[in-house]
Amino acid sequence: MMEKILRGRVLPYATAIILLGLMMLPVYWTTVTAFKADEETYVFPPVYFPRNPTIEPFRLLFEDYPFSLYLRNSIVVTLTTTLIVTAIGVLAGYGLSQFKFKWSDTLLWILIFTRIIPPLSLLLPFYLLVSWLGLVDTLTSMILANIYLTYPFAVLIMKSFFDNFPRALIDAAVVDGCSRTGALLKIVIPVSATAIASSAIITYLWSWNEFIYAFVFTSTPSAQPVTVGCFDAIGDIFVNWNQMCAGSLMGALPGIIFVFIAQRYLVRGLAAGALKF
Repeated sequence: MMEKILRGRVLPYATAIILLGLMMLPVYWTTVTAFKADEETYVFPPVYFPRNPTIEPFRLLFEDYPFSLYLRNSIVVTLTTTLIVTAIGVLAGYGLSQFKFKWSDTLLWILIFTRIIPPLSLLLPFYLLVSWLGLVDTLTSMILANIYLTYPFAVLIMKSFFDNFPRALIDAAVVDGCSRTGALLKIVIPVSATAIASSAIITYLWSWNEFIYAFVFTSTPSAQPVTVGCFDAIGDIFVNWNQMCAGSLMGALPGIIFVFIAQRYLVRGLAAGALKF
C-alpha cells in the first residue's frame, strides 16, 4: 500500500523534475557561456561553470555589432504587430461571434485553414510578394509577415471568449442608448481585458521570436531583428559562441520578463476563452 502511494505521488513529480531539467539545460548552457572568457569557451572538456565570470561578451556585443539597432528593430516590429493583431482579433472575433450571417462559419474555417498551412511552405510566395511590393529589407515586410502568422490565433481566442460573453450585458447597453459600437467599446472590451491581454501576449512572444521570415526578408542591420542579429557572431571559419550566447540572452530577457509580469493574464484569458469548435 505504501509503495503504491509513494509511486503515485513521487513518480509524477520525479518525472516532471527530470523533464524540466532537460528543458532547462540549453537555457543554463546559454547563460553560463554568455559569461565565459574566450579561453573557457573553447576548451575541452567544457567548463560547466565559469571560473572567472566576465561581462566582456556583452561589451563586445555592443561594440563589434549594431546590437542596439537589432533591439530597436525587434521592439518596433513586435509592438506594431501586437497592436494591429490585437485590434483585428477583437473586432473580427466579436463580429464572428455576435453577428451570424450566411458565410460566417465558412469564414471561420478559412481562417483556421490559413493557420494550419505550415509557415515555411509560404516563405517563397511571401518573398515574391514582398519583392514585388518593394519591401525587401524593411521593417514593414516583417510586420506584414508577423500579422499573417499571428492574427488567426488572436481571432480564434477572441471569438471563443465572445461566444461565452453574457449577451444580456450588450442588450442592456443597447436599451440604455448605446450603439453596437458603443457597447463594444464601453462594455465588452473592458470586461474582456484578460482575454485581450492573453491574445496580445501570445502575439508579442511569437513576433519577438520569429526568425525564418526575418532571416529571408532582411539583409542589413537597418531592418534585422535581434533573432537574426545574433547570427553576426557566426563567421566563415569561426563562431564567437560566448558573444552569440550573450546576444541570445539579451534577446530572450524582454520576453521572459514580459511573461513573468503578465502570466496571470495569459492563464486567465486562455481559460476564459478556451477554443471550442
